[in-house]
Amino acid sequence: MTALRSCLAGLLMLMLATGVLAQGTDSGNGRAAMLDTLFAKLQSTADPLAAQALEQAIWEQWTMVPDPGQRQLMLRGIAEMQQQELQNAIATFTKLIEIAPELSEAWNKRATVYWLVGNLSASIADICETVKREPRHFGAYSGLGMIRAQQGEPARAVAAFELARKYNPHIVGIDDEIARLKALAGNDVSDDPLGCGQRTAGR
Repeated sequence: MTALRSCLAGLLMLMLATGVLAQGTDSGNGRAAMLDTLFAKLQSTADPLAAQALEQAIWEQWTMVPDPGQRQLMLRGIAEMQQQELQNAIATFTKLIEIAPELSEAWNKRATVYWLVGNLSASIADICETVKREPRHFGAYSGLGMIRAQQGEPARAVAAFELARKYNPHIVGIDDEIARLKALAGNDVSDDPLGCGQRTAGR
């Protein structure tokens, strides 16, 4: 679990760092095509350095907001996260979600802030909204897996981590964590494996 926690902490830092760079004005269709290409390469590469670069590029695409006003809110929220102004960050991402509820990364960013302040139920709710909009969001699934494990729900943690691994097979420590949690879960199977009120498009 320690290796996986370190990796997820690295994902959080990567998410914050790449967000500052995401100031492009690419169209939604262009971003979708780029994400498809990046995910295909992430699946096929065996080079750890290439995988790291691809992960960073995916985070940049997720964070990229074409609309200038929405981009300003995204960057402000990220800056507030970096400066540990967490309540301000929640307010900023809430405003962004109200303006552009289709932005999966707005939901994921707020989910992360809720997790940082210890509001796990709110974090889970926002993660569920994230993966409805971006079923390949390995960062959201990884965070959900950690929360479910923390809450003593190993079967749901396994479901989340398996989806994270499905879309990003390069997450350090995830295989061992899945094996550990499967041993704890035994034969426990849920009709709602993520606890999102759906099987989710990612499965």
